[in-house]
Formats: sequence, structure tokens, C-alpha cells
Amino acid sequence: MIDEQIKPTILENVKLIQLYVIRNKEISFILAKERDNIDKKNYLRSFLILINDELITTNYADTVVLLAEIQKFERTGRKEKNFYTEVRQDNGQLGLQLALTNGHIYITPAEALAISIMYTKSMKGLSENRIIEDELILTPELIATYLHENKMLNKEGVKCSI
Repeated sequence: MIDEQIKPTILENVKLIQLYVIRNKEISFILAKERDNIDKKNYLRSFLILINDELITTNYADTVVLLAEIQKFERTGRKEKNFYTEVRQDNGQLGLQLALTNGHIYITPAEALAISIMYTKSMKGLSENRIIEDELILTPELIATYLHENKMLNKEGVKCSI
């Protein structure tokens, strides 16, 4: 498990979880959850977005910005360029283009809605207090180690687009 591989880096009660959001495009969330047994609460310590083998966001603030851009596209469909995304036509359909290190990926309005829904569902039962006060910094190397050990990465390693 990831927490066993990086114990010197993070607390013993923090676990990394990879949640697949859109499997055919290999879009997933990486969550670091902390369980506090004293107050019986789960805390979010990190929340990142991984596409294929590329870490798109490297901290919670950037993740929130990207999710806001996706939610804005899903609601309005307006054509504008943002920090992470640009609205483009893909095979005649309006899509959201996310730039990757090698190329780009298109997200349809339905997929944008699915990402928003998965974000909301993944946050249920988690407190954001600790991530805001003291975010656990996860490096691409730590995530690559976890993905390799669990045979979840089919390329050489996790890249970072930022």
C-alpha cells in the first residue's frame, strides 16, 4: 500500500486512494485521506488530478481551479481559454481541451458533468480543515512509486505538467 511505501514522508494514518473518474480517458483523482481515531473523523490531506501518467495538478488549490473550470464549462459551455483548459470543437462536438505534456485530451460536456459529480461524491464524509491548514505535499515521484508498485501505470513514470 502507498502509505507503507512512503511512511517516512507522511503520517501513519494517511492513505492514498486513486479514484477513476473517466476510465477510457484514464482520468483519476488521487486523494490522501487521514483517519483521526481520537475524534473519529476523516480528513482530506491532498487531492490531485492524474490523466494517463501525468499529474495535472500538484496541490489542492490548483485542483480546485481546474475543477472550477470544468464545472464552468459543464454549466455554460462558453468558448474561452482558462489556465488549464480551452473550449474547442472535437469531431463536431464542443469539448473541453486539457493540455498535457505530450498532446491534449478532450472532455465532453457529459464527462465534465461526471467529473463534477465524482468530485462531490468523493468529498462526502471528509473534512477539508487539515488540507487547508497543512496540506500533505505529494510529489510525482511518490505517486509514480505507488502506481508502479500496484501495476496501475503503463508508462515509465508520472510526469508533472506544471
